Amino acid sequence: MLCRLALTLLGGLALSLSAVGVLAASGRPAVSSITVSRMVLQASDLPAGFVVVRKETHPTTNGELIREHGRAVAKKLRRWGRITGFTALYRQGDPGAGSLPGVFYFGARVALWRSAQGAHAALADPISGCRNKGVTIIPLAGHRPVGPDTLVCTSTKRIKGARLRTFAIQWRNRRATGVVFVVAVDGAVTAQAALTGGRKQNRRMQAQLRRG
Repeated sequence: MLCRLALTLLGGLALSLSAVGVLAASGRPAVSSITVSRMVLQASDLPAGFVVVRKETHPTTNGELIREHGRAVAKKLRRWGRITGFTALYRQGDPGAGSLPGVFYFGARVALWRSAQGAHAALADPISGCRNKGVTIIPLAGHRPVGPDTLVCTSTKRIKGARLRTFAIQWRNRRATGVVFVVAVDGAVTAQAALTGGRKQNRRMQAQLRRG
């Protein structure tokens, strides 16, 4: 049940943040020098006790997004110029007594675009990511943005009597976009957990962007 919730969040919070299947290069150099799987948050970036959910950590194709969200998405993918992307999900082995008590999952996505303009347009889409009507955008409250177009949002869901809260952050780094979210018992963590994860992923994004 919780794993399915996390996967729903990866799709619903970040429709515009992943894809695989190279589109027309439009003058942009090939992405073979950039490894998108190395751009996402890694288990080693998280406190001890988090493990990869391997079945849900993989490239995400344009075709998969179209199957999930309908044919109308295809036009957006072409217009924004998506190139490639990757999805990752991490589960805490012992949410009750682990390194982060009350936390169940961290999720991450990254996408590479033909241009910074396309990446910006994807994040500005009014029905995707933190702009989706199912979540609430919250202020950074004095925290430094991870990158251009940074938004932080939250949502809640009750499962078997427990109130779960999700914090997510989305941002852009040049022609790449990223999202990191955390699912936990309400009150266990704050948005700072997602921000910290986002900063670690952004450093990985920057390292790969230097390669191409």
